[in-house]
Amino acid sequence: MDGKLYNESMMLIPMMMSLLLGVVTIALFAFAIYEIAYGSDAFALDSFTGIMLLSVAAIMLVLSAAFFMMKLRISVSYDSMTVGLFKGRVVRIEDIHSVEVESFSPMKDYFGWGLRVGRKGFGYIAAGTNKGLRINLRTGKSFFISSKRALEFETAMNTALKAAKRNAEREQ
Repeated sequence: MDGKLYNESMMLIPMMMSLLLGVVTIALFAFAIYEIAYGSDAFALDSFTGIMLLSVAAIMLVLSAAFFMMKLRISVSYDSMTVGLFKGRVVRIEDIHSVEVESFSPMKDYFGWGLRVGRKGFGYIAAGTNKGLRINLRTGKSFFISSKRALEFETAMNTALKAAKRNAEREQ
């Protein structure tokens, strides 16, 4: 069975932070273009300062776009759970011991958003959430995944865990 039980996609950093970074970047880029076109010789395109200013503005523009488009994706099927930014980390359901819903503070517990190591261990932390699922592995390790729909995520994980347990019992 490989039926999807749950899918979720969340912005990695807060929308206001993304917008602020975008506005600052566009302002820096506009300043760089203006200074190169109409400013003093210190910012001319053939000067080191002008090239550096334009390079920093271009790099910030690319990074702003990348941060704005980054999303934390979660997918649960009967066979596996996938979590991550791009391809993601795949965890087989039979490697999971249990799951539990937890409340958390992104800044206090994980020092921000993204793939983080904080007071509560490793976590995949998305913006706009204060609940998530603690995934306890059979190896004794655990990690945390934030979710806007934590109870629905927990239900999907428990459904997959029960199905894996039934399959294991049938094979014996």
